[in-house]
Amino acid sequence: MLARLGSARGRVREGRVLAEGVRAVAEALASGVVVRFVVCSRVLTRSSAGEELLAELEARGLTPDWVGEREMAAVSATPSPQGILLVCEQPSTTLATAAATEARLLALDGIQDPGNLGTLVRTARAFDLTGVIALDGTVDPWNARVVRASAGSVFRIPVVRAPWTEVGAWAAGVQLIVADAAGRDAASLSVEPPWMLVVGNEGAGVRAEIREAANAWAAVPMAGAADSLNAAVAGAIVLYALTRR
Repeated sequence: MLARLGSARGRVREGRVLAEGVRAVAEALASGVVVRFVVCSRVLTRSSAGEELLAELEARGLTPDWVGEREMAAVSATPSPQGILLVCEQPSTTLATAAATEARLLALDGIQDPGNLGTLVRTARAFDLTGVIALDGTVDPWNARVVRASAGSVFRIPVVRAPWTEVGAWAAGVQLIVADAAGRDAASLSVEPPWMLVVGNEGAGVRAEIREAANAWAAVPMAGAADSLNAAVAGAIVLYALTRR
């Protein structure tokens, strides 16, 4: 089972996802997901946060399957496992739910790095967005590395996978903002819901048809010598600028 959840196809077929680490598992539990089983090693008992999480599992009537540290390392997606894996039902959210009235959305176009995607999901939650859309070509938001990088925020904000053909039809009625170095200073933009910010691929940026459909282009002015920012960093700065009012 754990091996099958290592691939996007396996996660779709099983309808389940894997949360790893104390923070991600705690957020998953708090979200109310349906838990199938929990695997623990004694590493978890070496921290106060781990002990608190074990108490939470007991309070919920969840009995972990205990394994050795080598066995945990063999199924972990990280070099330093924190001693806990949780398998749960994959949360199901539709575009209609995420794009409700007063929508403030983050759409990710071709983001390939799980760390970037997880960080952007966490950022979207921090700035109280109504949802995140992983467009076609973006890494699976339920990849274990994404879940971990988001610190479990994928369980706490609506996350939708949808093709641009579907999202673009809906986006015709909202302010569509593209993160682009050639755009205006993001701090100078004035936006009112519903709106959607699109952050593009780490190298190629946002696809042409999305740029052409945009109402505004948001940039992060830089006084230093660097010619670009990491996609997650740039997205976070633009989101701060759009939501700070």
